Amino acid sequence: MATVKRTAIAGGYFIELGNKEIEIYSIATDGSGTLKRVDDVQGTIRMLTEQAGIERDYNQSFRQHAARLIQHINNEENKTK
Repeated sequence: MATVKRTAIAGGYFIELGNKEIEIYSIATDGSGTLKRVDDVQGTIRMLTEQAGIERDYNQSFRQHAARLIQHINNEENKTK
């Protein structure tokens, strides 16, 4: 079975939702595109969802919450194209 990953870029972060875990990388601001892994995944997701105006639905898992954030970011990006 193929590995499916959802990704999004928001607020200087690259978010990747893979089959096993959520990974977040900060993007260097010097224009080099260097990525640095963020250790506080939950805190960063909370910050980004708050900035996006998405409220946490506690009937969903945190993984579903992160997927919803990625979907929201990608939908907003598609609207601007």
